[in-house]
Amino acid sequence: MRLSSRAEAASESATLRLSAVAARLRAGGREVLSLLEGEPDLPAPSKVLEATRRALSRGLTRYSDAAGLPELRALISRKLATRNGIAAAPEDILVTNGAKQALYDALQTICGPGDEVLIPSPYWVSFPESVRLAGAKPVFVATRAHQLDVDAVARAVTPRTRAIIINSPNNPTGAVYPAAALRALARLAARRDLLIVSDEAYEDFAYDGAAHLSVAALGAARRTITIQTFSKSYSMTGFRVGFLAAPPEIARAARRLHGHITGNVCTFAQHGAIAALGLGRGELERRRAVYQKRRDLAYALASRGFDCVKPRGGLFVFADARRHLGGHIKDAEGLAEHLLHKAGVSVVPGSACGMEGFLRFSFTSPEPVLREAFARIEAAL
Repeated sequence: MRLSSRAEAASESATLRLSAVAARLRAGGREVLSLLEGEPDLPAPSKVLEATRRALSRGLTRYSDAAGLPELRALISRKLATRNGIAAAPEDILVTNGAKQALYDALQTICGPGDEVLIPSPYWVSFPESVRLAGAKPVFVATRAHQLDVDAVARAVTPRTRAIIINSPNNPTGAVYPAAALRALARLAARRDLLIVSDEAYEDFAYDGAAHLSVAALGAARRTITIQTFSKSYSMTGFRVGFLAAPPEIARAARRLHGHITGNVCTFAQHGAIAALGLGRGELERRRAVYQKRRDLAYALASRGFDCVKPRGGLFVFADARRHLGGHIKDAEGLAEHLLHKAGVSVVPGSACGMEGFLRFSFTSPEPVLREAFARIEAAL
Protein backbone atom coordinates (compact mmCIF):
# COMPACT_ATOMS: atom_id res chain seq x y z
CA MET A 1 0.00 0.00 0.00
CA ARG A 2 1.36 3.41 -0.96
CA LEU A 3 1.65 5.97 1.82
CA SER A 4 2.37 9.67 1.65
CA SER A 5 5.95 10.83 1.63
CA ARG A 6 5.22 12.79 4.83
CA ALA A 7 4.08 9.67 6.67
CA GLU A 8 6.97 7.63 5.32
CA ALA A 9 9.53 10.24 6.35
CA ALA A 10 8.21 10.95 9.85
CA SER A 11 10.18 9.16 12.55
CA GLU A 12 8.47 7.70 15.58
CA SER A 13 8.74 9.70 18.80
CA ALA A 14 11.47 8.05 20.88
CA THR A 15 9.68 8.88 24.12
CA LEU A 16 6.41 7.36 22.93
CA ARG A 17 8.20 4.28 21.58
CA LEU A 18 10.07 3.62 24.83
CA SER A 19 6.94 4.35 26.83
CA ALA A 20 5.13 1.66 24.83
CA VAL A 21 7.95 -0.84 25.47
CA ALA A 22 7.80 -0.06 29.20
CA ALA A 23 4.03 -0.55 29.15
CA ARG A 24 4.44 -3.98 27.55
CA LEU A 25 6.97 -4.97 30.20
CA ARG A 26 4.58 -3.85 32.96
CA ALA A 27 1.74 -5.79 31.33
CA GLY A 28 3.97 -8.86 31.51
CA GLY A 29 4.43 -8.41 35.25
CA ARG A 30 7.72 -6.47 35.27
CA GLU A 31 8.08 -3.47 37.57
CA VAL A 32 9.39 -0.56 35.52
CA LEU A 33 10.25 2.79 37.10
CA SER A 34 9.88 5.74 34.78
CA LEU A 35 12.36 8.58 34.41
CA LEU A 36 11.02 8.99 30.88
CA GLU A 37 8.04 11.32 30.65
CA GLY A 38 7.90 15.00 31.46
CA GLU A 39 4.52 14.55 33.13
CA PRO A 40 4.18 16.18 36.57
CA ASP A 41 2.90 13.65 39.07
CA LEU A 42 1.17 16.18 41.32
CA PRO A 43 -2.61 16.10 40.80
CA ALA A 44 -4.39 18.84 38.92
CA PRO A 45 -5.64 21.55 41.31
CA SER A 46 -8.99 20.75 42.93
CA LYS A 47 -10.55 23.97 41.59
CA VAL A 48 -9.63 22.93 38.06
CA LEU A 49 -11.30 19.55 38.55
CA GLU A 50 -14.37 21.15 40.13
CA ALA A 51 -14.74 23.60 37.25
CA THR A 52 -14.47 20.77 34.73
CA ARG A 53 -17.09 18.72 36.56
CA ARG A 54 -19.41 21.74 36.71
CA ALA A 55 -19.02 22.27 32.97
CA LEU A 56 -19.96 18.65 32.36
CA SER A 57 -22.97 18.82 34.68
CA ARG A 58 -24.15 21.98 32.89
CA GLY A 59 -24.00 20.19 29.55
CA LEU A 60 -21.10 22.23 28.18
CA THR A 61 -20.09 19.37 25.93
CA ARG A 62 -20.93 20.75 22.50
CA TYR A 63 -19.00 22.55 19.80
CA SER A 64 -17.51 25.87 20.79
CA ASP A 65 -15.44 28.58 19.11
CA ALA A 66 -12.68 26.87 17.13
CA ALA A 67 -10.18 29.52 18.27
CA GLY A 68 -11.01 28.89 21.94
CA LEU A 69 -13.66 30.06 24.38
CA PRO A 70 -13.75 33.88 24.33
CA GLU A 71 -13.57 33.99 28.14
CA LEU A 72 -10.47 31.80 28.13
CA ARG A 73 -8.73 33.85 25.43
CA ALA A 74 -9.47 37.04 27.37
CA LEU A 75 -7.91 35.54 30.51
CA ILE A 76 -4.88 34.30 28.54
CA SER A 77 -4.47 37.83 27.13
CA ARG A 78 -4.46 39.22 30.66
CA LYS A 79 -2.05 36.53 31.87
CA LEU A 80 0.40 37.23 29.04
CA ALA A 81 0.32 40.93 29.79
CA THR A 82 0.75 40.71 33.56
CA ARG A 83 3.11 37.73 33.86
CA ASN A 84 5.02 37.66 30.58
CA GLY A 85 5.03 41.28 29.46
CA ILE A 86 3.40 40.35 26.14
CA ALA A 87 0.65 42.53 24.67
CA ALA A 88 -1.63 40.11 22.80
CA ALA A 89 -5.29 40.82 22.13
CA PRO A 90 -7.73 37.90 22.59
CA GLU A 91 -8.16 37.68 18.80
CA ASP A 92 -4.39 37.14 18.49
CA ILE A 93 -4.59 34.01 20.68
CA LEU A 94 -5.42 30.53 19.44
CA VAL A 95 -6.32 27.77 21.92
CA THR A 96 -4.95 24.41 20.79
CA ASN A 97 -4.84 20.75 21.76
CA GLY A 98 -1.75 21.18 23.90
CA ALA A 99 1.49 22.95 23.00
CA LYS A 100 2.28 20.28 20.41
CA GLN A 101 -0.64 21.31 18.21
CA ALA A 102 0.25 24.98 18.74
CA LEU A 103 3.72 24.21 17.36
CA TYR A 104 2.20 22.33 14.42
CA ASP A 105 -0.22 25.17 13.65
CA ALA A 106 2.54 27.76 13.90
CA LEU A 107 4.92 25.97 11.52
CA GLN A 108 2.17 25.07 9.05
CA THR A 109 1.26 28.75 8.99
CA ILE A 110 4.71 30.27 8.46
CA CYS A 111 6.74 27.59 6.61
CA GLY A 112 6.70 25.85 3.27
CA PRO A 113 8.90 23.87 0.87
CA GLY A 114 12.37 25.34 0.52
CA ASP A 115 12.28 27.11 3.88
CA GLU A 116 14.75 26.37 6.66
CA VAL A 117 14.05 26.49 10.39
CA LEU A 118 16.91 26.75 12.88
CA ILE A 119 16.76 24.52 15.96
CA PRO A 120 19.30 24.85 18.78
CA SER A 121 20.60 21.42 19.77
CA PRO A 122 19.86 19.47 21.92
CA TYR A 123 16.13 19.87 21.36
CA TRP A 124 12.70 18.46 22.15
CA VAL A 125 12.14 15.39 20.01
CA SER A 126 9.14 16.77 18.09
CA PHE A 127 10.76 19.98 16.83
CA PRO A 128 12.46 18.52 13.74
CA GLU A 129 9.47 16.41 12.71
CA SER A 130 7.09 19.35 13.06
CA VAL A 131 9.35 21.34 10.74
CA ARG A 132 9.50 18.52 8.20
CA LEU A 133 5.71 18.09 8.29
CA ALA A 134 5.46 21.74 7.24
CA GLY A 135 7.60 20.94 4.20
CA ALA A 136 10.60 22.83 5.56
CA LYS A 137 14.10 21.69 6.50
CA PRO A 138 15.35 21.64 10.10
CA VAL A 139 18.85 23.07 10.52
CA PHE A 140 20.52 22.28 13.83
CA VAL A 141 22.66 24.83 15.63
CA ALA A 142 25.04 23.86 18.42
CA THR A 143 24.59 25.45 21.83
CA ARG A 144 27.39 26.45 24.20
CA ALA A 145 27.18 24.64 27.56
CA HIS A 146 23.50 24.14 26.65
CA GLN A 147 22.98 27.91 26.37
CA LEU A 148 21.77 29.70 23.26
CA ASP A 149 24.75 30.74 21.10
CA VAL A 150 23.42 33.70 19.09
CA ASP A 151 26.67 34.00 17.10
CA ALA A 152 26.29 30.39 15.97
CA VAL A 153 22.65 31.09 15.10
CA ALA A 154 23.74 34.08 13.00
CA ARG A 155 26.26 31.96 11.11
CA ALA A 156 23.55 29.40 10.31
CA VAL A 157 21.18 31.92 8.73
CA THR A 158 20.83 31.67 4.94
CA PRO A 159 18.47 33.35 2.46
CA ARG A 160 16.19 30.34 2.98
CA THR A 161 15.97 30.69 6.76
CA ARG A 162 12.41 31.43 7.78
CA ALA A 163 12.39 30.98 11.56
CA ILE A 164 14.13 29.73 14.66
CA ILE A 165 12.56 27.62 17.40
CA ILE A 166 13.70 28.32 20.94
CA ASN A 167 12.70 26.53 24.14
CA SER A 168 13.41 28.02 27.57
CA PRO A 169 13.38 26.56 30.17
CA ASN A 170 14.77 23.90 27.93
CA ASN A 171 13.76 20.32 27.35
CA PRO A 172 16.02 18.32 27.67
CA THR A 173 18.84 20.37 29.25
CA GLY A 174 17.08 22.57 31.80
CA ALA A 175 18.88 25.66 30.48
CA VAL A 176 17.15 29.00 31.11
CA TYR A 177 18.08 31.59 28.50
CA PRO A 178 19.16 34.98 29.95
CA ALA A 179 17.82 38.34 28.85
CA ALA A 180 21.04 39.30 27.04
CA ALA A 181 20.86 36.26 24.75
CA LEU A 182 17.16 36.75 24.04
CA ARG A 183 17.63 40.43 23.24
CA ALA A 184 20.52 39.56 20.92
CA LEU A 185 18.30 37.01 19.20
CA ALA A 186 15.55 39.62 18.83
CA ARG A 187 18.02 41.99 17.15
CA LEU A 188 19.23 39.23 14.84
CA ALA A 189 15.65 38.32 13.91
CA ALA A 190 14.90 41.93 13.02
CA ARG A 191 18.11 42.31 11.04
CA ARG A 192 17.65 39.08 9.04
CA ASP A 193 13.82 39.13 8.83
CA LEU A 194 13.34 35.93 10.85
CA LEU A 195 10.39 34.71 12.86
CA ILE A 196 10.86 33.25 16.34
CA VAL A 197 8.78 30.35 17.64
CA SER A 198 9.18 30.39 21.42
CA ASP A 199 8.12 27.20 23.21
CA GLU A 200 7.56 28.16 26.85
CA ALA A 201 5.93 24.97 28.15
CA TYR A 202 8.13 24.93 31.28
CA GLU A 203 7.83 28.63 32.08
CA ASP A 204 6.83 28.04 35.72
CA PHE A 205 9.73 25.69 36.49
CA ALA A 206 12.79 27.91 36.96
CA TYR A 207 15.05 27.31 39.95
CA ASP A 208 17.73 28.94 42.09
CA GLY A 209 16.47 32.42 41.38
CA ALA A 210 16.52 31.99 37.60
CA ALA A 211 13.68 33.76 35.82
CA HIS A 212 11.85 32.68 32.71
CA LEU A 213 11.69 35.53 30.18
CA SER A 214 9.58 35.69 27.03
CA VAL A 215 11.47 36.90 23.97
CA ALA A 216 8.30 38.59 22.73
CA ALA A 217 8.63 40.98 25.68
CA LEU A 218 12.28 41.76 24.86
CA GLY A 219 12.08 43.46 21.51
CA ALA A 220 10.67 40.71 19.29
CA ALA A 221 6.91 41.11 19.75
CA ARG A 222 6.16 41.73 16.06
CA ARG A 223 7.96 38.59 14.89
CA THR A 224 7.41 36.05 17.71
CA ILE A 225 4.90 33.23 18.07
CA THR A 226 4.71 32.41 21.78
CA ILE A 227 3.57 28.91 22.71
CA GLN A 228 2.45 27.99 26.22
CA THR A 229 0.39 25.25 27.83
CA PHE A 230 -1.58 24.29 30.92
CA SER A 231 -0.11 20.77 30.87
CA LYS A 232 3.02 21.22 32.97
CA SER A 233 2.28 24.15 35.29
CA TYR A 234 -1.09 22.78 36.43
CA SER A 235 -0.59 19.01 35.86
CA MET A 236 -3.27 19.14 33.16
CA THR A 237 -1.49 16.91 30.66
CA GLY A 238 -4.57 14.90 29.73
CA PHE A 239 -6.74 17.99 29.32
CA ARG A 240 -4.84 18.91 26.14
CA VAL A 241 -5.15 22.67 26.43
CA GLY A 242 -2.37 24.88 25.12
CA PHE A 243 -2.26 28.07 23.09
CA LEU A 244 -0.25 30.30 20.82
CA ALA A 245 -0.10 34.08 20.72
CA ALA A 246 1.11 35.73 17.55
CA PRO A 247 1.17 38.99 15.58
CA PRO A 248 -2.31 39.66 14.12
CA GLU A 249 -1.62 38.57 10.54
CA ILE A 250 -0.06 35.29 11.68
CA ALA A 251 -2.82 34.68 14.24
CA ARG A 252 -5.53 35.20 11.59
CA ALA A 253 -3.86 32.76 9.20
CA ALA A 254 -3.27 30.18 11.95
CA ARG A 255 -6.92 30.44 12.98
CA ARG A 256 -8.07 29.73 9.41
CA LEU A 257 -5.83 26.69 9.17
CA HIS A 258 -6.74 25.50 12.68
CA GLY A 259 -10.44 25.45 11.81
CA HIS A 260 -9.78 22.74 9.25
CA ILE A 261 -7.64 20.67 11.61
CA THR A 262 -10.01 20.50 14.58
CA GLY A 263 -13.46 21.78 15.48
CA ASN A 264 -12.38 23.05 18.85
CA VAL A 265 -10.38 22.06 21.91
CA CYS A 266 -12.48 20.01 24.37
CA THR A 267 -15.05 22.49 25.66
CA PHE A 268 -15.25 21.34 29.28
CA ALA A 269 -11.45 21.06 29.48
CA GLN A 270 -11.26 24.75 28.54
CA HIS A 271 -13.42 25.54 31.56
CA GLY A 272 -10.80 23.77 33.66
CA ALA A 273 -8.18 26.05 32.09
CA ILE A 274 -10.28 29.10 32.97
CA ALA A 275 -10.25 27.95 36.60
CA ALA A 276 -6.47 27.40 36.45
CA LEU A 277 -5.91 31.02 35.44
CA GLY A 278 -7.93 32.08 38.47
CA LEU A 279 -5.48 30.42 40.86
CA GLY A 280 -2.94 32.62 42.59
CA ARG A 281 0.81 32.56 42.15
CA GLY A 282 1.04 30.71 45.44
CA GLU A 283 -0.26 27.51 43.82
CA LEU A 284 2.36 27.70 41.06
CA GLU A 285 5.12 28.49 43.55
CA ARG A 286 4.15 25.47 45.67
CA ARG A 287 4.45 23.22 42.65
CA ARG A 288 7.72 24.80 41.54
CA ALA A 289 9.20 24.25 45.02
CA VAL A 290 8.32 20.54 44.91
CA TYR A 291 10.18 20.05 41.65
CA GLN A 292 13.14 22.16 42.66
CA LYS A 293 13.62 19.83 45.62
CA ARG A 294 13.38 16.82 43.32
CA ARG A 295 15.76 18.50 40.87
CA ASP A 296 18.32 18.78 43.67
CA LEU A 297 17.95 15.09 44.51
CA ALA A 298 17.97 13.84 40.91
CA TYR A 299 21.02 15.95 40.05
CA ALA A 300 22.93 14.67 43.10
CA LEU A 301 22.05 11.05 42.34
CA ALA A 302 22.75 11.32 38.61
CA SER A 303 26.09 13.04 39.23
CA ARG A 304 27.37 9.91 40.99
CA GLY A 305 27.44 8.03 37.70
CA PHE A 306 27.32 10.68 34.99
CA ASP A 307 28.72 14.10 34.11
CA CYS A 308 25.88 16.60 34.46
CA VAL A 309 25.21 20.31 34.17
CA LYS A 310 22.81 21.31 36.94
CA PRO A 311 19.50 22.28 35.31
CA ARG A 312 18.21 25.76 36.11
CA GLY A 313 14.68 24.92 34.99
CA GLY A 314 12.38 22.34 33.45
CA LEU A 315 11.81 18.78 34.64
CA PHE A 316 14.90 16.92 33.43
CA VAL A 317 18.56 16.21 34.11
CA PHE A 318 20.53 15.80 30.89
CA ALA A 319 23.46 13.53 31.65
CA ASP A 320 26.65 12.80 29.73
CA ALA A 321 26.79 8.99 29.60
CA ARG A 322 29.74 8.55 27.26
CA ARG A 323 31.91 6.95 29.95
CA HIS A 324 29.47 4.02 29.93
CA LEU A 325 29.54 3.41 26.18
CA GLY A 326 31.70 0.79 24.52
CA GLY A 327 31.75 -2.97 24.24
CA HIS A 328 28.25 -4.29 23.62
CA ILE A 329 26.63 -0.91 24.39
CA LYS A 330 27.48 1.24 21.41
CA ASP A 331 25.30 4.33 21.81
CA ALA A 332 22.77 6.15 23.97
CA GLU A 333 19.83 4.24 22.55
CA GLY A 334 21.53 0.95 23.36
CA LEU A 335 22.22 2.20 26.89
CA ALA A 336 18.60 3.24 27.34
CA GLU A 337 17.47 -0.21 26.17
CA HIS A 338 19.97 -1.82 28.56
CA LEU A 339 18.67 0.16 31.53
CA LEU A 340 15.07 -0.61 30.62
CA HIS A 341 15.54 -4.37 30.35
CA LYS A 342 18.22 -4.95 32.98
CA ALA A 343 17.38 -2.30 35.58
CA GLY A 344 13.68 -1.82 34.90
CA VAL A 345 14.15 1.95 34.47
CA SER A 346 12.97 3.85 31.40
CA VAL A 347 14.93 6.91 30.22
CA VAL A 348 15.26 8.89 26.98
CA PRO A 349 18.44 8.53 24.90
CA GLY A 350 20.02 11.87 24.10
CA SER A 351 20.29 10.90 20.44
CA ALA A 352 16.52 11.43 20.22
CA CYS A 353 17.23 15.04 21.24
CA GLY A 354 20.10 15.50 18.81
CA MET A 355 22.97 14.73 21.18
CA GLU A 356 24.53 11.27 21.08
CA GLY A 357 26.06 9.86 24.25
CA PHE A 358 23.61 11.51 26.66
CA LEU A 359 20.57 10.37 28.63
CA ARG A 360 17.59 12.42 29.77
CA PHE A 361 16.27 11.70 33.27
CA SER A 362 12.90 13.09 34.32
CA PHE A 363 12.51 14.06 37.99
CA THR A 364 8.70 14.16 38.04
CA SER A 365 8.45 11.10 40.30
CA PRO A 366 8.35 11.11 44.13
CA GLU A 367 11.63 10.96 46.07
CA PRO A 368 11.48 7.20 46.89
CA VAL A 369 11.02 6.40 43.20
CA LEU A 370 13.95 8.63 42.22
CA ARG A 371 16.20 7.00 44.81
CA GLU A 372 15.23 3.48 43.77
CA ALA A 373 15.55 4.25 40.04
CA PHE A 374 19.05 5.69 40.34
CA ALA A 375 20.11 2.83 42.63
CA ARG A 376 19.01 0.38 39.95
CA ILE A 377 20.84 2.37 37.26
CA GLU A 378 24.01 2.38 39.34
CA ALA A 379 23.78 -1.38 39.85
CA ALA A 380 23.17 -1.98 36.13
CA LEU A 381 26.26 0.00 35.16
